[in-house]
Amino acid sequence: MATNQHHPQLVGTSRVMELVFPDPDSRPGKRTFLEWQYRGYFRFHKIGRRTFYNAEEVASDLARRFRIEAID
Repeated sequence: MATNQHHPQLVGTSRVMELVFPDPDSRPGKRTFLEWQYRGYFRFHKIGRRTFYNAEEVASDLARRFRIEAID
């Protein structure tokens, strides 16, 4: 019995940075991005020694963490 489940696309570090930060001039450095990962700012998946990311999860986690709401 085949099910039609949606599986998120998992990508590597360089690709997720391109997807989440499309403008290369405003993209954080790889070292900064990995520091954010270390600090737990966004979710990631470890498979063996490799690390993979769901770009949608990373974008929403970073938006929730760094968004500053305007004061009326």
